[in-house]
Amino acid sequence: MPFVVYWGDADPAQLIFYPNVFRYVMQAEHELFTRMGFSTIRMMEELGIANPRVHVEVDYERPLWVYDRGVCRLWVSRIGRSSLRLDFVLVKEGETEPAVRGHMVQVFVETRTMQPVPIPEALRRALESGGHPD
Repeated sequence: MPFVVYWGDADPAQLIFYPNVFRYVMQAEHELFTRMGFSTIRMMEELGIANPRVHVEVDYERPLWVYDRGVCRLWVSRIGRSSLRLDFVLVKEGETEPAVRGHMVQVFVETRTMQPVPIPEALRRALESGGHPD
């Protein structure tokens, strides 16, 4: 998923304001789930499940400045019974080493009770058949 660090995404030092990394990651995650036919809205309205994040970890390894462009890559690194770990990197255009590296864990829950439920089988199959970077 391409990204651009716009003026409003930066802090006064003109570096990316750290929480904006999560916006890029969220966009990549949204694309992944939507391409598999499991948008957040569909999961909540049709299946009665949600997938809140329960752990997020990020390392900021290289600076991202205002107007830098790059790509956010996101892939499935672990599939549990009711949890999913997604790893991600943000790589600046023209570079090979990530500027940002991290992962997040989400747990699938029933929306009314917020109790963990197994990942739906169709989604599990879709996740197992793809989601890893080239």
